[in-house]
Amino acid sequence: MVSEQEHAKQLAELGGLQLAFQREGFESELLERSSDIPLHVLLLPLGKDAAGRDRIVNLNFQPLPESDIEWIRLLQLYTTIPCDIVEERKAEVEHFLHVINGLVPIGYFGIQSSGEVFVRYVCTVPSSRMASSEELLEVLSIFHYLLEIFPERIQRVASGELGLEDALHSLER
Repeated sequence: MVSEQEHAKQLAELGGLQLAFQREGFESELLERSSDIPLHVLLLPLGKDAAGRDRIVNLNFQPLPESDIEWIRLLQLYTTIPCDIVEERKAEVEHFLHVINGLVPIGYFGIQSSGEVFVRYVCTVPSSRMASSEELLEVLSIFHYLLEIFPERIQRVASGELGLEDALHSLER
């Protein structure tokens, strides 16, 4: 369980990141935890995808057992990829995501039990200091790059427009 003091620290830190992002020209929205949202979340729009849909990355600190972990905190970047998986293609999509995960330098592509495709990266932040906005902007740059190069192919595999073998071959180029 996260203490009220830790929640306050996380909110202040996300607020500091929000200000740093604004100085760099990024719009963002900070949502405080509530009965509907269990953790504070910083929403950072990353523009539109190839189909013109908004891409928004959620940043939040993941809860850790306070008694076990004292030197680090976990800051998660999370977004979904709009994708309708044809049921008979789910195994192929899972395989394709598994192969992508072996190629990417950071992050993880997966499928929620609801069928939602997501990208997630969890970075460590030392407990002794605030998260560095400069470091996080570089991580976001790589995260954004992943969102530029893979989602269209994932959607094409999910819909059946692109076969798994062709999708795998496209990763070799």
